[in-house]
Amino acid sequence: MEKQGSRALLAAVIGMGVLLFLGSLALVGVLVHRMMYPAPPAKPALAVAAPMAPMPDMAAQPALAVDEPPGTSVRAVTARADGLLAVALTGGGVADRIIIWDPLARRIAARLVLGQP
Repeated sequence: MEKQGSRALLAAVIGMGVLLFLGSLALVGVLVHRMMYPAPPAKPALAVAAPMAPMPDMAAQPALAVDEPPGTSVRAVTARADGLLAVALTGGGVADRIIIWDPLARRIAARLVLGQP
């Protein structure tokens, strides 16, 4: 009885060894194939732009006044994908801040104060 159990265990160990060997060969084969024949670089997807809305007549609208203290300067302006502008402001005796400006609606959409002056 004991001899039969050890034979089954020996067969299982040999079978797993063969599977490990075959798996290792397959892995090395895939690596060699990918090194010899690399995939071509993916082409970037073309962005489809939405049709532009007609620009409103700026002369007929009042100017947008941003209530910032004197001495404030613009440090950076970044255009966002949704058409808003993120404007980083500094100086004026107050903490640095970022405003989100909607040029088409002519309003400040959000304001973020970054810290103490």
